[in-house]
Amino acid sequence: MTATSPQSQGRFTRWGVNMMGKATVINRTLLTLVVLIAFAPSQAISAYAAAALKQVSSPPLNHIFWASEPVRPNDAVLLAGSDLKAVTLIKVRRLDNTPLSASEKPTTTGRYHTVKPLQATAQSLKFILPTTLKMGVFECVVKSPGWSQTILLNTAHVWWIQGDSGTFSTPGGWLRTFGNSLSFGAPGEARLTAANGVRLTLRSPPGDGYALSFAIPSTLPVGVYQVSVCNGLRTTWSDAGAWRIKSPKPWPSQVFNVMDYYGRSARKEMLRTLGNYNPPRDRTAAVEAALKRAAHNGGGIVYFPPGKYSFTGQLNVPPDTILRGAGLGVTVLRFGQGGFALDGGNGKRRLTDHQTHVPPFLMSGGAYRVEDMSLYVPRHFKGGIRSGEHFQMKHVRIRVDRYWIRSGKEDNEVLLRMAGSSRVTHCNILAQGMAITYSGPDVLVAHNTIMAGKSPIALGNSDGAIIEDNKFVSVDPQAYINLYGQGRNVYYAHNRHVCEFEDESDFSFTFDGPGGAYLGKAAAVNGTTITLAQEPTYPRWAGEKSTLWRRSVVAVLSGTGAGQYRFVTANHGREWRINRPFTIAPDSTSTLSIIPFRGHVLIIGNRFEDANWVNMGYGSSFNVICADNKLYRCGSLLNYGLRLKSGMQPSWYVQYLDNDIYEGLTSVSVRGDLRWPQLFGGTVTRYTVLRGIHIHADNYGGISISGNARDVIVENSTLDNPWSGIQVQGQASDVLLHNNSFAKGSARYTGNRLAQALVLP
Repeated sequence: MTATSPQSQGRFTRWGVNMMGKATVINRTLLTLVVLIAFAPSQAISAYAAAALKQVSSPPLNHIFWASEPVRPNDAVLLAGSDLKAVTLIKVRRLDNTPLSASEKPTTTGRYHTVKPLQATAQSLKFILPTTLKMGVFECVVKSPGWSQTILLNTAHVWWIQGDSGTFSTPGGWLRTFGNSLSFGAPGEARLTAANGVRLTLRSPPGDGYALSFAIPSTLPVGVYQVSVCNGLRTTWSDAGAWRIKSPKPWPSQVFNVMDYYGRSARKEMLRTLGNYNPPRDRTAAVEAALKRAAHNGGGIVYFPPGKYSFTGQLNVPPDTILRGAGLGVTVLRFGQGGFALDGGNGKRRLTDHQTHVPPFLMSGGAYRVEDMSLYVPRHFKGGIRSGEHFQMKHVRIRVDRYWIRSGKEDNEVLLRMAGSSRVTHCNILAQGMAITYSGPDVLVAHNTIMAGKSPIALGNSDGAIIEDNKFVSVDPQAYINLYGQGRNVYYAHNRHVCEFEDESDFSFTFDGPGGAYLGKAAAVNGTTITLAQEPTYPRWAGEKSTLWRRSVVAVLSGTGAGQYRFVTANHGREWRINRPFTIAPDSTSTLSIIPFRGHVLIIGNRFEDANWVNMGYGSSFNVICADNKLYRCGSLLNYGLRLKSGMQPSWYVQYLDNDIYEGLTSVSVRGDLRWPQLFGGTVTRYTVLRGIHIHADNYGGISISGNARDVIVENSTLDNPWSGIQVQGQASDVLLHNNSFAKGSARYTGNRLAQALVLP
């Protein structure tokens, strides 16, 4: 379930507007209106009332719609918005870091500190937090002659929520929140408020700053709760949206033993195929008999006692059924006929590929589970394992026979295809091609070892995905992990990427995907309805009715309102609907791009090895945080907005925080695409923060800002190699270089655009 956020959903839980001046105008207007009603003619009343009501109903304008967070004293803050070049004053103070009062209004500590606006443009602004401040939540007042706005920095900002049952939590289960600034070393808190006003406060262990986990009491009544989160600074509570606590659907617990099919001969039958080199006995009839009994029962547990089972055809699992073995390697289910190269199979009894009949899917069903067994899969298969929603696989080992053989063709497709609210945990999987794909919201893949020749897991189509504490192994020199096409709300954390061919591989992690449907002006913008000036142009593979466009965004590339994006909810012809109005409405000066959305992604605490690219956006990427990762022998750590003939794909609001770079020659790069200037001449790479980058002495790389990248901060970074430096080149603009250190203590800033950058100690 997606929680609201300032940029995408419009709930400014952190940022308020200083409305004192506006409120005074409104109150005076209403007072005058009352006087007119008492004493003026009806015509005057109507005319003035219309003007007064128009003024009353017009909300105050939010000029700032994004700020870089989290931040510490002596960090630079990057603001995105409108009319920021007119800012004349910025005041900052720290809010009191104590538990909230009963009124839940934060208190302040100390006086305001006046700070200097830096590199102010119409759409961006930077400033440095004073070093004299203590860490906490900071209140910032931004003023210009025509407006004033107050924002809060370092309050919890929840992007989405997931529960132990995916789209909801169960009594005795868990609730997890994901987003920005969720903890600062202290336990976080969640407050659940029921419809009757009763509140429950839960505490989370200290997290990594971007995820909190809360245990739900088993006694908590079911229902819908309003969730708010505090990040441990105890200053403010942030609204995270509504969340449902729901009792789980009970699954039948009756056990159906596969070997009961053989009656008294069950033990004798199983002993025939326990040893290696014996051809596996076909147990298809026994397995299907147990599945049939489970289906008549409305589900249950189909139990496989210790032994080896051969199954031919497609294994169709009834709903609410668990396939349970006696343990990894203790229960082995083999698909197809003949021997396997696995476990010392005899090659003389092994069938060749053309002798093996492969069904459309090896295993298929809706909501079912597979536990405590090993699955042996033939090298050639068409569909592998397929599931519906609420699928679970736990403590399962999967092996693809003779995975090392390459025929020059795509030997198989996807080993495991899952739907939403599915779980794969504590498994050991070896796939020749792609191991896991999923479609649907709220997926969990955790504590696994997954080895693959093409890709251990595909991140495209994500809408709430927890991918954590896995070991991903490339068994081919060019395997990869890709957020392809569209996807959002991904927590990719504490995983390790390992290559079978160390020092000679390209195990890349990347965002990628095709172009878009529109580049141009809007004929009209009316609230949540946009009328395009021209007809959209769809790619051949995704026409107007494709669901891809309801997973896309309208991004304002330039002109009034630049830097904003909104999710598409419907489209027909030139009329497109978005999830909420723009904060700053586009006008005739604005250029719009409609592209698939890839964003709200947290890449936290991973170890990447032997990758050409570890990128936070090759093409569209919005609100991506890459923090506390370690890279070994990697070519690039980058984000790169693309100007393609098929569509303009922005890379906005990407933050690299406290990453370590080891071994090799790694380019940490923020790049703006210069191609197709005849279609669009502006930048599509903007609002990027690189903070705390540590390039260690054994890495000869550096940091590069290039192309026409704009509004970039590089600060508090350490480059230990004597050859490493920071380069500003191409057409890069509005670059701030702050408090970076180099080996031997000499600053090594270079590039043809260095003179246009602002360098601060």
